[in-house]
Amino acid sequence: LHHSELIVPADSEVGSNQFTMMEEQAFLYDSTITAPLSNPPLWPYTMYFRMPHRCHGNLQHCPTRSHAVWEMVMNELDRREDPNFDEYLPGCAMVDSCSNILTGDQFYNFLNHNFDRHYDQNRAPLGLYFHAAWLKNNPEFLDAFLYWIDEVLEKYNDVYFVTMTQVIQWIQNPRTVSEVKNFEPWREKCSVEGPPACWVPHSCKLTSKEVPGETINLQTCVRCPNNYPWVNDPTGDGFF
Repeated sequence: LHHSELIVPADSEVGSNQFTMMEEQAFLYDSTITAPLSNPPLWPYTMYFRMPHRCHGNLQHCPTRSHAVWEMVMNELDRREDPNFDEYLPGCAMVDSCSNILTGDQFYNFLNHNFDRHYDQNRAPLGLYFHAAWLKNNPEFLDAFLYWIDEVLEKYNDVYFVTMTQVIQWIQNPRTVSEVKNFEPWREKCSVEGPPACWVPHSCKLTSKEVPGETINLQTCVRCPNNYPWVNDPTGDGFF
């Protein structure tokens, strides 16, 4: 987790308190708010103004005032196997929660259909959210995913796989297709160099005043903090 971003569990309650903390701690963006399936899908937006969609989901608590934070909104994806003939189905924001994806071929078709929805309509960034274990435990899905990435990059000269921060950098400073090849923020490579920060991380059993009665395990390469990091104590130092 970089200090510029915040991603919390999908079933967490998101509200003004979280965004206030993010603003105070200079986080660039949040990626916790789900938007219902829509055509066209939504572009990322800032929380300066009212959200361009309703607060979606039974567990979601959306902020009610202005915040200086970007929202990398989680657009629900269309999980119908045959969008031309199948009846309407609710979308799914997390790919691994799309319970009808059972084979690699189904996953491949799902990726193509949702890519087309974004590419052919308003070019809103296509966010694909899933737990790494979903691919690790399903080699057929991983093979389909890697094949799809290679196919898209070979077919289109105006499609890029980038980080959320890089999406925001382009929105703030747009470039044409010909210019983006030399767009400096997109020229950075994710290359891991040098030895790992540590071979065996510290395993810290911590508590927090914010969640009384619970002991939470935290693994870190630096010393264990005094408390489990939480909304009012993001460093775990116990200073409020």
